[in-house]
Amino acid sequence: MSAFNRLKRFQLLPKGHALGWTPFGWLLFLPLFFVAPALGPTSAARWTAYGVATGLFLTSYFRSYWVTGAELRLHVFLQMALGMAFSPINAGSYILFVFATATGARAERAREGAFWILAVVAAGLGTACATRAPLSAWTGYGVWAGCCAFTMLIGAVNLHRTQSDRVNERLRAANQEIEQLAAIAERERIARDLHDVLGHTLSLIVIKAQLASRLAERDPTRAAREIRDVEDVSRQALNEVRQAIRGYRARLDDELIRARHLLDAAGISVVVDSSIDTEEFEDREAAEETLALALREAVTNIVRHSEARRATVRAWRETQSATLMLEVADDGVGAPSNLVREGNGIRGMRERVEKLNGALTVDATHTGMRVTVALPTHADEHRRGTALRVVAS
Repeated sequence: MSAFNRLKRFQLLPKGHALGWTPFGWLLFLPLFFVAPALGPTSAARWTAYGVATGLFLTSYFRSYWVTGAELRLHVFLQMALGMAFSPINAGSYILFVFATATGARAERAREGAFWILAVVAAGLGTACATRAPLSAWTGYGVWAGCCAFTMLIGAVNLHRTQSDRVNERLRAANQEIEQLAAIAERERIARDLHDVLGHTLSLIVIKAQLASRLAERDPTRAAREIRDVEDVSRQALNEVRQAIRGYRARLDDELIRARHLLDAAGISVVVDSSIDTEEFEDREAAEETLALALREAVTNIVRHSEARRATVRAWRETQSATLMLEVADDGVGAPSNLVREGNGIRGMRERVEKLNGALTVDATHTGMRVTVALPTHADEHRRGTALRVVAS
């Protein structure tokens, strides 16, 4: 392999890293390590030491994105030790403490990440006291300001980002698993339907074809009749195949299970209560699919936008008004601006509900959001229209 090809295969960060270009962006702060030496007389020996320290730091920095557990802790300690070693001769060394907190914040558990942030800050403050860093550094770029403010800020930002990325990764994994299970279940359903629906029909075709073959010479008239029957049954079989393939649609029961799994994976406590019977609706499939897709959109919005801790999903039949009801509520931050402007998700939900003369209501406040779908149980009922209402408080 040529040197060029080896260089192309060399990677500083793992493939598919969630942070994208951000790790390279953080390195824009590294030149602060060289500000103090550049502003004053610095010997060649010290410049050499700074160069070696920078090489060690960069090796540790990029390696830390590949590892977890004990080796990640080792890199936190190394970066912190470099900051402590150079602080007596270089006030800009506090930036190494900042990088150490960012590395520690990527610990597998949030509690450990917070511990490393506090430990690195404590080490930085201890070093500042031991080296008697001047208090005037509060207003400059020195150790006190770096450890007390910048280090804590960067550590907290990285801790939040790390935990958010891990939650999103768990959600992606849960969604992939749910989709895979749904695909497997659908293949099994199609196989089951084809077996149950077509088994009898194809057997009938075989029997009639064999009978027509035997009658072809003895009783051509009856043989022709059997062949016409084979033609009719074949057409029926073709329609049954099409119906079996079209049979894939959103089902409310399946969507309720999926909603529970998705909200659980997002760390959102959920209560699901359903007593609905879509067979009461004249167009049962359309009603069930509309409610299921509305539920899917509402739950997706909760996971993506709400920052909720609890959610409830209710489906029931309103006896007095003969209406099928679906309600999805959460205790999050309410509707983001894109939902208030009726984005594609809400618009698609509204159009599906409108087709069945139903009503859609979205109530959003600072204490949460509630999506309600109402479908009349008779398709010839007067058109109900839809509403998108945002209640500010």
